[in-house]
Formats: sequence, C-alpha cells, structure tokens
Amino acid sequence: MKTHPILLMALITTTPACDEKEKPKADGSAAASAPAVPQVAPNGKLIAHKMFDDKFQEMGNMPLPDNWVLNNGKAAMSGPGNVNVYMLPLKTFMYSNDPMMQEWSRRSGNKMRFFNSIDAVIQEDLAPVAQRDGAKLVKQYDVPQIAAANKGFSDLLYKVGPMRQLFLARVTEWTDKKGNPYMIVMHLNATDMGNMVNWNYYCHALDAPPERYEESKKVVLNALSNTRYNPEYVQAYNQNEMARERSSWAAHNQRMQANKSAFEAQQRAFHEKNDAINTLIASNHADRDAASDRNHHRFLNYIKDEETVRSPTDGKRHQVQTGAKQYWMNGNGQYVPANDPNYDPNRDPALNGQQWHKTTIEE
Repeated sequence: MKTHPILLMALITTTPACDEKEKPKADGSAAASAPAVPQVAPNGKLIAHKMFDDKFQEMGNMPLPDNWVLNNGKAAMSGPGNVNVYMLPLKTFMYSNDPMMQEWSRRSGNKMRFFNSIDAVIQEDLAPVAQRDGAKLVKQYDVPQIAAANKGFSDLLYKVGPMRQLFLARVTEWTDKKGNPYMIVMHLNATDMGNMVNWNYYCHALDAPPERYEESKKVVLNALSNTRYNPEYVQAYNQNEMARERSSWAAHNQRMQANKSAFEAQQRAFHEKNDAINTLIASNHADRDAASDRNHHRFLNYIKDEETVRSPTDGKRHQVQTGAKQYWMNGNGQYVPANDPNYDPNRDPALNGQQWHKTTIEE
C-alpha cells in the first residue's frame, strides 16, 4: 500500500536528514568535502566466457569483456558500472484449428494463442506493462544475427521429424518515466506442424546507467549474436534424446491399440521434446523459473523506481519508493523512510505515538 504523497512528505520531514558530522560549520562552510565520485573501469578485452548448464556441464561460450560476469546469480550478465542483463521468463503457446487439438489443449492446460507477428506480441505483451509504468517505446528493429544464432543452435539438436520453423529477434528500446534508456531483446520461435503451430518467446533486458547504455548495448548484442555451442555437449544431448525416443516408442507400441491414443501420444512426445529444446535455449544464462521471476520483479522495480519490503507483523510484501536505507511501517501499510540507522519513529513525538515496525528490504 503506497502512502499518500502529502503524508509521505510529512513523514520525510520528521526523519533526520544527516548526522552531526554532515552539519555545516558556524562560518557556513561544509564540515567535510564531498567524497569523490568513483571512476568506473572501462570494458576489458573481449574473451570467451564459458556457459554451463544446471549440472555444470559446459554448453558453449559467449564473447564478453573480461571484466564482465556471466550468470552471477542475480542477472544473466553483468558489467562494471552497475550494468546488468536480466533473463525474462520463457512463455510458450500453441494454436490449432483442429477440434481434437483444441480439446487436447484445453484438457492439458496449455495456452491456446494465435501467432500473428512479433510486432503484435510486443504491442500486446510488452507495451501495456511499459505504459502502466510510464515508460515509452523509442524504437525497435530486427537483429537477424541473433535470430541466425538461435536457429543455428536449434539446427544442431535432434528432432522427432521435419519441421517448418521461424526464428525472429527484435530489439526494443525504451525510456522510463525519468527518461533513462533500457533495452529488451525478444527472441521468438514458431514451429508449424501442419495441424498446429507451437510458438514461444523469451527476452533479455538491459539495465545500464545512461552514460554506459550505448556501449553496454553493443556488448550484449554482439554476445547474443556470436554465442558458440560445445559440439560434444550437443552430441551427448542428441544421443540421450534418441535413446529416450526409442524407449518411449517401444513402450508406446505395446500399449497403444487405437489411432486416437497413438495420435495423443505423438503430440505429447512432440511437446515434451519441443519444450526440452526451448528450455535448453532459454537456460543458457538464466536461473530456474523462480530466479527468472525474481529478476523480472527486480527489473520492474527499477523501471518504477521502487523497493519491495516485507512487513514483520503479517509477512505481507509492500511497494515503497526507493531512496532510503530502511523503512518503518505501521499496521495501516503507511511507512517512514529513514537513512539514519539510529532513527526509531516509535520515539518520534511527531508521529503521534503510533506503533512502527522495521521492515525487511527484499533482494
């Protein structure tokens, strides 16, 4: 629950603004000179950073400066000067005019959604969220090099049968409500199986200070365009998939007695395999879905200039404006921001003796 702006201003004015050592001298001069702004190191030499899966097997490599970090736990990539690239979750859909497929989708809980174009997906999925947060789409353009890299990896992987596939990559550049730039790269793949279309997309989101944005954008686009995969890793994956398919079909042939059952099993096998391929692509630099959701939440907090805090009294999460080192909250969801670690609003007579509890700022 957000505090009314007038109440928030009143609470801020009762919070100590600085400690004694920050007060001016009697002659009006500052007590101490302002600390020097730290200089951010430039991007280093471009090297191949190894990529590992969740079993620490080497999948391939990605070209990044030597002072960047790949998969640092909070972001897919990060560089000097508070530059972070987040992985937004994979979203998968299917569409078919076949009544049997529509019924199968309904029973299995899959999302039935018609694919028109990547432009439509951006307008339907990304634009509304940005507009609600005061962000604006500045420009967008295709990146065929990234689409070709994604297709190249997919072509290496074993598949059940021939497929008609479409690979697209689109850069969208935005400005937030403060005018700061950020970038979202959408990777989209559509597979036409004749009686159905299976499609999905995932995104990389670049969060960088304005002075490092353009340079960081070039680094990210180059890395995504020139990712290389380990042939031994791909071969092991393909052998495992072929063995699994042979086993699956042996069991299938023993228990399937009707064409309807055979059709359902084939579709199920296709979806399992296609999901495995898409998950493998999307997990190059990302944590599991829970971590991706947290990254998405952190990125939205950055766009909205907010922090997420948890109340110690009921455990509920609340959104607050950034800018303070700690937040105190009462039972009505109102909060007091403070930067002084010794400040306690429970001892502040200006707050009418309300009960305030110190919140926990979530990572």
